[in-house]
Amino acid sequence: MAARNPHKLMPSSTITANGTSKTISEFARDLGCPVQTILGRLARGWTNDRATSEPVGKRGGGNRGTKQAAEVLTPDELAELLKQCNDGATGQRNRALIVLGWRAGLRISEALALKVADLTEAQHTIRVRHGKGDKSRTVGLDAQAWAVLRTWLDIRITLATVEQASPLFCTLGGGPLSDRYVRELLPRLARDAAIDKRCHFHGLRHTMAFELASEGVPMHLIQQQLGHSNLAITSRYISHLNPAETVARMKSRAWGSGPAIGAASPTNALPAPGWLDHLRTAIGTRLRTLVDSRTHPDDFGAVLVLFPN
Repeated sequence: MAARNPHKLMPSSTITANGTSKTISEFARDLGCPVQTILGRLARGWTNDRATSEPVGKRGGGNRGTKQAAEVLTPDELAELLKQCNDGATGQRNRALIVLGWRAGLRISEALALKVADLTEAQHTIRVRHGKGDKSRTVGLDAQAWAVLRTWLDIRITLATVEQASPLFCTLGGGPLSDRYVRELLPRLARDAAIDKRCHFHGLRHTMAFELASEGVPMHLIQQQLGHSNLAITSRYISHLNPAETVARMKSRAWGSGPAIGAASPTNALPAPGWLDHLRTAIGTRLRTLVDSRTHPDDFGAVLVLFPN
């Protein structure tokens, strides 16, 4: 992993462009764009003159209209990503926002619409009032993630310009945080962390879905946390995220082994019981995936994904 650069440019850094010396924030204000736009341009090697004068938002991003393959981040990559957030107020806010996307699986619009009143700390729950289709739901958040969120809440309450009714993730002046700022934040942090993957906020949601499926969490619970309208969406959402299971199964095959239809690679250290094999046989060719979700030999638990009729 690349070491952090203590001399990297900040919004308050003064640069000279087109014969004028100003802070990057002032150039951004004059250009009418987020300061991260100019920082991102400079990080990609643009000249100062071009970075502070080229129009923004005329043609859209290079990926506009294309469908990119989902990529999940590993725990080490996420740790490095979070390290790139500074220890000031904006860094703690950004760290909490990233953790919420990862550990609660929120969409970017859902996270930016949150208010402090939507949080219930005693139960570690978050009320999403305006999910996709304007549907509401309540999601859970683990204790470690809540501790990161609590750090930002403690800082937020000390900011004189931020009111209680301001968005949970707001600017230091109390205004709404733009989704454009967040969309540019993740790639920048990924570059600083030397993460060679496409890194975006929705990818944090993909990562959570992958982790929950790998942990054997039942599909209907993943569906509820993500706010999908039906289980089929969750199944499709997860099935393309984990090629590792397919690869492991292919590597374990032996010539002439007569593979059983629908037999998944082992996902549990417990000895396979007879009822699991009977279940595979009874379902037959409709079985797409079977995950042994037991935590004790005497348990009866499995997660099934079936092909449609």
